[in-house]
Amino acid sequence: PPEGTSRLDRLKIKLGANIVRLDSKLKGKELPPVLCPRGGRALLEAYYKQPGQRKKKIARFGFTAARGPSSPEIDTTIRDIYKINPPPLVATIAAIIYMFVEPDYRSRNVGALALEVISAIQSVQTVDFTVLVADDNGSGGLVRWYEEHGYSKAPLMQNILGSPDK
Repeated sequence: PPEGTSRLDRLKIKLGANIVRLDSKLKGKELPPVLCPRGGRALLEAYYKQPGQRKKKIARFGFTAARGPSSPEIDTTIRDIYKINPPPLVATIAAIIYMFVEPDYRSRNVGALALEVISAIQSVQTVDFTVLVADDNGSGGLVRWYEEHGYSKAPLMQNILGSPDK
């Protein structure tokens, strides 16, 4: 739970997680990775099932499931992009580690829905900002897609984080 969560709310969260674990064990199923992330990371997968066929995994998304601290570079980026001046090193950060949608299922809002789900999960964790590095092979299309969904270019962060391919 986020810092500042009351003891009672922590107990409720722990009880809920244990109920999910018990239910999964009794039914012989694996734990849902989004509800019970390990190591501060979570996995979200999307499936599609056509009538009369087996379900097919069409997308996979990895993101942090725990908020992290800010840095001087993040604070500078927040000031530059949003024209606000947070106290130094106070903003909390999360990351989208990767997003992949099978080519046949792009332009069907699978990625947009994933961004909404990830945003909701990170909002519950009281994350202030989410960072990601978009690798669009130089076309600019993927960067435009993220911008259309509320993300901003952050050149300073790109210099620090680099490209996923390097």
